[in-house]
Amino acid sequence: MHSDMEKKLTEIRTKFLGLEETSSVKSYYPQLKEKILELEKNESFLKDKSKALLNILEDLEAEKKKTKESEEKYRRFFEEDLSGVFISTPEGKMKASNPAYARMMEYDTVEELLASNPFEHYEQSQDRIDFLNLLRKKKKLIDYEGAIITRKGKHIDTLENVIGVFDDNDNLIELWGYVNDITARKKAEKVLKNAAMEKEALHRELLHRVKNSFALIKSLIYLERQRLDDESTNKILEELEHRVGSLAQMYSLLNETGVSQQVALDYYLCQISKSLTDSFIEDNQKIKIKTEFDKIIVSPKDASSIGLIINELLTNSLKYAFDKDSDGEITIKLKEENNFAILLVADNGRGLPKNFKIEDSTGMGLELVKMLTQQLSGTLDVESKDGTTFKIVIPIK
Repeated sequence: MHSDMEKKLTEIRTKFLGLEETSSVKSYYPQLKEKILELEKNESFLKDKSKALLNILEDLEAEKKKTKESEEKYRRFFEEDLSGVFISTPEGKMKASNPAYARMMEYDTVEELLASNPFEHYEQSQDRIDFLNLLRKKKKLIDYEGAIITRKGKHIDTLENVIGVFDDNDNLIELWGYVNDITARKKAEKVLKNAAMEKEALHRELLHRVKNSFALIKSLIYLERQRLDDESTNKILEELEHRVGSLAQMYSLLNETGVSQQVALDYYLCQISKSLTDSFIEDNQKIKIKTEFDKIIVSPKDASSIGLIINELLTNSLKYAFDKDSDGEITIKLKEENNFAILLVADNGRGLPKNFKIEDSTGMGLELVKMLTQQLSGTLDVESKDGTTFKIVIPIK
């Protein structure tokens, strides 16, 4: 009787503990073997071995049920995923695929796809080799954008996440991939890119035409000014000519850089200063212009206002601060402090009239400066000591 029970125990080991290839639950046998050996030492087990064996069989059934449920969940996830999923070897053998990937590759069944060679889905075999070499180097590819060819010859753009499986010698033996067809997205991106380029070309053409229009207006004012004998009228037109010129320079700058929403204020003010200096300072004059500009980026709207302010203040210094043959120095500064642009235009000339108040000024130039400063939400201060200093503080938006 005892030998019969031992025989039954041996059969259980053979069937359930993984001692043969036909074992029911090989992954469970280490725990089960340990449990049987423990029970064999227990006296109660010897009294009722059949009950003990029944408990073991129940445990096995529960484990098999869990394994089956887990496998079913994985199978459903694999087969019902809307993205393409595949497993293949670097040599070109397709080992697994879900229906979504078969549809993406325009195969009627998964079996047909598994019978294909991945090298067939690349325009050139070198593309596949380069892809595998990159995977060997990085071990996994995240959001990799590629291009493949379907069974019917359709070219599609793909977004892939691929994991390499390597052996102990770091040889790539499998690759597990997750693929999405992004052909429609890439086409939409191309359409948007072309539309943006077309819009930018039209915008640059508009800037070019505006620049030319301002240049034409400036030329017409100059021609009209040359015909006039009245000095006061001539001065008015000259000032208007320079104002138009400062705006023309801004649009010329926008056209040159190709950036329509930003203006490098330092470069723009440098251009205005040079233009006015060339216009007003004669060769025999000894007036020096010193500039110091921080790099500040502003909108074209703010740049045009600031440019007109500098145009007015520098023009006043060049025309009225010095006697014809006297030495002089004009300083123009642009500083950035705590999100504020600080403009400084100072000269060491004769200074302003006694009891001068900026708020009482009625001259066209200073009226324009006050109005533009207010539009920019800035402040304007004037000091007449050892010359004249205008200080304007403007918030940088």
